[in-house]
Amino acid sequence: MSSKPASQYFRLKVLGLDRSLEDDFSTSCFAMGAAGVAEDLKFVQADLRYDPDVVETPVLDLNVFFETSPSEDLLLQLQSEYPKIRIELLSEENRDWLEEWKKGFKAFLFAKPFWVVPSWLKPPAEAPSNPDHILYVEPGMAFGTGTHETTRLAAGLIIEELGRKVAGSLLDVGTGTGVLALVARRLGVQHVVGIDNDPEARRTARENLELNVARAKDPANTVGIEIPDKNVEDIEEQFDIVVANIIDGVLTIIQHELNRTLKPGGRMILSGVLTDRESEFYANFTAATGLKLLEKRTDGEWSAALLEKAQG
Repeated sequence: MSSKPASQYFRLKVLGLDRSLEDDFSTSCFAMGAAGVAEDLKFVQADLRYDPDVVETPVLDLNVFFETSPSEDLLLQLQSEYPKIRIELLSEENRDWLEEWKKGFKAFLFAKPFWVVPSWLKPPAEAPSNPDHILYVEPGMAFGTGTHETTRLAAGLIIEELGRKVAGSLLDVGTGTGVLALVARRLGVQHVVGIDNDPEARRTARENLELNVARAKDPANTVGIEIPDKNVEDIEEQFDIVVANIIDGVLTIIQHELNRTLKPGGRMILSGVLTDRESEFYANFTAATGLKLLEKRTDGEWSAALLEKAQG
């Protein structure tokens, strides 16, 4: 077996394997020196709940991974033992995908007047001179750097809502990098809590907040954001504004918890709703929670909305 450069690995693409032979086939691959075997799963989502079901087909496709290239003789042996399969050996590059992505991540206007600036760059000349309008982001593995439509939609609604009336408290559900929580704090919300069920997102959010405190001209405009190790069902207090930038299926699952954390008379901002099912989603959400839909807007295939809870 030939050795490979450190920058490469090998993927054996396997099509058309009878499911009843999966265990035997995997055993044969590991005997050949495979590092791992993964099935290309197929999913179906029957309703608005983010609970897709795996579709088990009688014939499946696999990816088999090797650190060194299997010999042609071993591949011929595998093909002869399983004559119905189709196989293709691919050589692929090992990359630090985060570093690759960083190369194309530039500073940009996020939601006027706020700019998002990668932590490893300085604000460009066209960015605002007011340091409170610069949001430094180190993305890590978390969602929500501001490039996605759903995050921009949520930010726009937060900015407009706080432009009408400064709120005392805000809960950011699914905080990701913490960028929406930071916007709220910079706009004067004194008590901001960001929660996320992903430990990596919580770690990233905390690091981003520390980064922005360190670079702020007035750190008081940045401190005061809490990122506790809690999910929405663990939150006991109520907030003036609740923001949830999460896929619509998850919003459906946690709709009662979101409603419970919102004060009477408070406002809720939802983002992450696909436009092709927004009518059904908002009708179901408002019927289940009693919230009133005040406004909705779209960006590409995504929808966001502002809702209000009745005064007690």
